[in-house]
Amino acid sequence: MYELLSPVDPKAIVKYMGYFLIAFAFVLAVPMIAAIILGDGEAAFFYGITSAAVLGIGYIIHNIMPDYDLDNKEALIIAAIAFPVSAFISAIPMSMSTGMTFIDAFFESVSAVTTTGLSVAPLDVGPVFFFARSWSQWVGGIGIILVVLSILIRPGTSAFRIYKVNYGDMKFKPTVIATTRTLGKVYVIITLISLTLLMLSGMSFFDAICHAFSCVSTGGFSTRPESIGAFEGSWIPFSISLSCLLGAVSFILYPTLLKKPKKFFQDLELRYFLLFVALGTLLFTLALSHNDPVMNIPKDNLFHIISAITTAGFSTFDLSLLSDASKAVLIFMMWMGGNIGSTAGGIKIFRVILLFKLAHNVVLRLMIPKEAITPIKMEKHIVESDEIYNLSTYMLLYVVILIASSFIFMLHGVSAGDAMFEVSSALSTVGLSAGMTGVGMPTILKMVLCIDMLFGRIEIIPLMVLFMPSTWIRIKRRRRGTKL
Repeated sequence: MYELLSPVDPKAIVKYMGYFLIAFAFVLAVPMIAAIILGDGEAAFFYGITSAAVLGIGYIIHNIMPDYDLDNKEALIIAAIAFPVSAFISAIPMSMSTGMTFIDAFFESVSAVTTTGLSVAPLDVGPVFFFARSWSQWVGGIGIILVVLSILIRPGTSAFRIYKVNYGDMKFKPTVIATTRTLGKVYVIITLISLTLLMLSGMSFFDAICHAFSCVSTGGFSTRPESIGAFEGSWIPFSISLSCLLGAVSFILYPTLLKKPKKFFQDLELRYFLLFVALGTLLFTLALSHNDPVMNIPKDNLFHIISAITTAGFSTFDLSLLSDASKAVLIFMMWMGGNIGSTAGGIKIFRVILLFKLAHNVVLRLMIPKEAITPIKMEKHIVESDEIYNLSTYMLLYVVILIASSFIFMLHGVSAGDAMFEVSSALSTVGLSAGMTGVGMPTILKMVLCIDMLFGRIEIIPLMVLFMPSTWIRIKRRRRGTKL
């Protein structure tokens, strides 16, 4: 089997990372402009100099490296590298402008670009930090790769393979470039809708734009330590919930909303998603009524279920006060996640439906002749065996990472329930915390959560491919009676 494997071409990866760095330089320029507007000259300098350096490096790489056509495995590697590299670069000006340690700044940057929302930041970090963090979540939600595809890369095989690795087979325009540009327009429109709703609900412009970035990207970073609990009234939680739902619905569906609204609401994944929201709210209400009657407020119950299943991570009260049963409901919702093709994390509703159908098919085959063919269908689509293998592999790796990470937390004295909650939040890129994540957390646990957040955003397999030896070197199979 190893004879069929060929390692990646590092030069091709470096070439396209040059495109990435050029695009990311402009991403860093936005916090610089915000810092100038907010009157923080020091932060503006640090973001500006970092942006210029990244632009220069990217430009040099782009010009000295010849053009390459990417293979699928090289596109996978670029997808795996993009997020940790962007987090590392973002942490440099963040650390210098706030005085945070680089480890803490890296944690915040990973949490931002993966749209998680867990935080170890101190309270006195300033408005530029809050804006930069929310902006990074917004960019991470749609993916910096989309920016690269939309602006810098020409249509062709390489563009198609990069798109497929990041967004799958979802294409509703003739080319992937046209599709990514349409997705970008949808993203901007629902962000403007969220911004308008939040301002009408009573938020200041600064708070509204930071929360709009975090809502639509289902990121969950807030400008207040108490998250949404710091804002009075019920309109702001309502606007936050609606904005998170907009971000958790597949962006592929939005172009059909005006033309074929019936098709929009008939989407199987969307209907199951709304069903899980209703069931989760019911279970959470029951758990709270038995164990946490003081916090059993209907509007807060729905808010937290939406926050968990959309993987946004906002909250209105301290979740560490919840009982184990109430935390368990939120954990299950975090595992579920949103729709394929949205900014939400988690396992994704599509995969959950497919797991149910696979289980049904296994039971069905026990009662019928072995010769009978029982294909698994998702609406009109027949699920191929490769998709089943991919799903099984993903679920196995998800569970292994979840258990291993939770065990490391338990070694440091964290209870099993809280360890599972914190790790599930990171691995599903949610950002809800049971009180474990904070500035005083041991460095090793911060790094565990960083790895979990990256696994959750990149969806595990590309990151595993990155560290496989056969990805980089040719491995020959040892044959009996021969030497390597």
